[in-house]
Amino acid sequence: MTAFGEGLAHLAWPNMWLALLAAGLLAGQHRGGGVPVTLLALGFLAGALVLAAAIRNPPSALALFSLRATTGFLIAIAWPLPWVVTAALAFATGAAVALNAPPQAVTLSGAAITQLGTALGAIAIFGLGALIAGRARLFWQQIAVRVIGSWIAASAILMLGLSFAR
Repeated sequence: MTAFGEGLAHLAWPNMWLALLAAGLLAGQHRGGGVPVTLLALGFLAGALVLAAAIRNPPSALALFSLRATTGFLIAIAWPLPWVVTAALAFATGAAVALNAPPQAVTLSGAAITQLGTALGAIAIFGLGALIAGRARLFWQQIAVRVIGSWIAASAILMLGLSFAR
């Protein structure tokens, strides 16, 4: 498998793509423009730099579960939020995804290409969520987005409970 494909494969884990989808749905629901996707990318870059600094075992899986629960809840209740909240959640999601997908490459160039694949895939999933929520104009479509958000929150809360039960 190529390094780029390996980076995309990191996003196959439900915890990662559900967190990205939830952040995108929230951004689209609040029509944040390009600011949340930019901050998602900057958050990813920050997480990748932390990985490059060789910080061992960051609690990124728990962070992703917590972000999923929070973001899913905010989607479900559909309260108007300041853009700063949406932008901060996008940044935090990007950083947590980067920390949760360390490259397994031997060379520096291979690791960079792997991270690039993960970053581009993350932006695509985020953008898809933002597009879906941003185009939900009819009442039933907005309800469907809120239902998806509630399912994402419920699954994250269950996984958090299981991780603390051990």
